[in-house]
Amino acid sequence: MTRREAMKLLIKGIALASVPGIPQLAFSSPVSKYCSGKLNFFHAHTNESLKLRYLDKRGNFDSGALKTLDHLFRCHYNDKVYPISPDLYVLLDAVRTGLKATGRRYRLYSGYRSPEYNMHLRKKSRGVAKKSYHLKGMAADVVLEGVHLNDLHRMGLRLEKGGVGKYSNFVHMDVGPVRSW
Repeated sequence: MTRREAMKLLIKGIALASVPGIPQLAFSSPVSKYCSGKLNFFHAHTNESLKLRYLDKRGNFDSGALKTLDHLFRCHYNDKVYPISPDLYVLLDAVRTGLKATGRRYRLYSGYRSPEYNMHLRKKSRGVAKKSYHLKGMAADVVLEGVHLNDLHRMGLRLEKGGVGKYSNFVHMDVGPVRSW
C-alpha cells in the first residue's frame, strides 16, 4: 500500500493501526485541529491513573502508548484486553481540547466490554445494547473532571464523529455512526 493510498483510507475515517509499515496518523477531519496528542485518565473500577502522549507532534500514533491505553480500557470484569480504535482516543482528546480542559482528566467508567460482561449488564438493565460499540473497542463511558455533563455531551455532538449519549452520571461516546440520545 502506498502512502497516498493510506492517506485516502485515513480520510475516510479508517484507522490503520493493524497495517504494519504504514505511518499511523490520526483521522483527518476538523476534529484533528482540536487534538493535543495527550490523554489523562482515571479508571473508576480499577483505580488506575494514566497520563501520556499518544500522538507525536506530526500526528503519528505511538504504538506503545496505544497498547498502554488499550490495557487501561480493558474489561474490568475479567481483565480482557482488546484493541481499542485509535479514533476513539482522538475523539476523546478532541472533546477535551475543544472544551479547553486539557489539564483535566477523564474518569473512565467503561471502555472495552467483553461479551460476558455485556451479557451480565444486559441482565441487570434493559438499556444495554446487545451489539454495543463497547464490544468492538469503539466506545467509552466517561466524565471529564470539572466539566458539566451537559457541556461534555454538547462538545461530543458538535464534533459529529460517532454516537453520543448522556446518562445521569456519564457521557457515552463512540466512533460508530453519528447519532445521539
